[in-house]
Order: sequence, then structure tokens, then C-alpha cells
Amino acid sequence: MNNSREQSLVLEPTTHHVEIFYFFDPFSESCREMEPIINKLLIEYRGHISITKILAPSLSVLTKCQAQSTSDIDNIALAYKAAEIQGRNKARAFMRYVLNRIAPTRSICTVENMESSARLAGLDIPSFFSDAHSEAVRSMLRRDLSVYREMDVDTLPAMVFFSGDVHAEGVKVEGLYPYHIYTYIINELIDAEIEKQPLPSILDYIESFEVVSFHELKTVFEWRSGLLLNELKKLRLQRLITEVETDEGTYYQIYGGTSSLGK
Repeated sequence: MNNSREQSLVLEPTTHHVEIFYFFDPFSESCREMEPIINKLLIEYRGHISITKILAPSLSVLTKCQAQSTSDIDNIALAYKAAEIQGRNKARAFMRYVLNRIAPTRSICTVENMESSARLAGLDIPSFFSDAHSEAVRSMLRRDLSVYREMDVDTLPAMVFFSGDVHAEGVKVEGLYPYHIYTYIINELIDAEIEKQPLPSILDYIESFEVVSFHELKTVFEWRSGLLLNELKKLRLQRLITEVETDEGTYYQIYGGTSSLGK
């Protein structure tokens, strides 16, 4: 896995026109379906948006995070905030790697999952585990809770869009909607012609995100199912990717990649 490649696809710009707060539940099916939409927005609108991704610190979400962990060491809520101390892009990648290891097979999170995900995301491992136990991380969760309440979020996933106008109210969208709904809001808030950035190749996308479902590829590339299946078959025959069937659906990864899925 080329970590620099992933960060180049979703690299956040230095000048933003629309700031987005995205609240998610890592164990929600709707929130997992939102991930390819987030990825596509970050790729196509690079230079025009920033997304602050916040694990919703509600009691129900935090309870699920604890239930899916064996101890505080591998609690996803605490680990995500600890990763965030080392950078937003790294935290986003870390969460992706963690979910790659538990979502396709509905596995419980383990310390091994945390450490391998942290390494792939380029985190400093000693600092990461130290921060996960710190009061600073719990303080960060409390601040997130204040933001969550201030924005009056009821349903996840939720996105709140802010333009550069400090006097304008944010636009809140709760629930999961088609991609064009989010792009419409961005274009309305920017109120200017936007030249969207091109999508990468399917192979580059799979390499960047390690484990990718067929649904995710369909969402990002918007190809007809038959055409997409043919392209994936061609990549498999070239031994560039492997296909793994799980109870959750069909997943693809780079041939000989870093994920343990299917091994």
C-alpha cells in the first residue's frame, strides 16, 4: 500500500471555500455507505472544500465503540481521536484501515487491528497508544460533543456545510442522499464555476483505499454494473487485484496487498 498515494488523492487544500462538518457512526451501515461519497467529494472538489470528520460522540455511538472493543486500548472512539492528534488525513486513513479489518467480516476490533492500521496510516505508534490513554483525548471527545449538540444533530450520517460568509448559517443535511445532492449544495455555496478534479483509475483507487467493495466502486465511478464487472475481471486476470466474497458482499484489493481479508 502506497500511503502517499492515498493522501495525494484526498489532500486537503490550503485555501477552502466550503467547510463541511461530517458526523458519523463507524458501525452504521448508512455511514459506511457515505464513505465513498466523502472520498469522491474530496477528490473532485480538492481545492474547494475541507471536511472535518467527527465520530459522533453520542451515548449510543460511544456505547457501540466500547462494545466492539476488548478494552480501552482498542476503543475506536478513543483511538480515532488519538490518531487525529497526528493529523486529520492520517486519522481518516487510520479509520479506513480499522474498518477494512472489521466491517467485511463483522469482526470485533483488537489491539492488533489498531496497531496494523496505525502503521499503515503512518502514525507514530508509541505516541498513538500513549495519546489513546490520555486525558487530552477525552477532552477532545467532550469538545466534539459540544459541537455535536451545537449543530443539533439528530440523525447519522450528518453533514453541515458552511460557506466563507461568516454571517450565513450552515446548511445541515441528515441521512444518506445521492452524491449530486451534496455537490449541488457545494456549488450553491461557492456560487462560482468549479472545474472538478478528475477521478483516478479504478486500479489507483483500489490501491489507495486498500479494501474496496463493489458498491463503493459503483458509487464513485458511476459505471453500469456490467461495464464495471468487466473492468474488474480484466484487472483480476492481469493479477493486479484479487476478489474476496464475504457475507457483507464482494470486496477487491490489490494483489498481494496489506489487508488480511481473504488470506
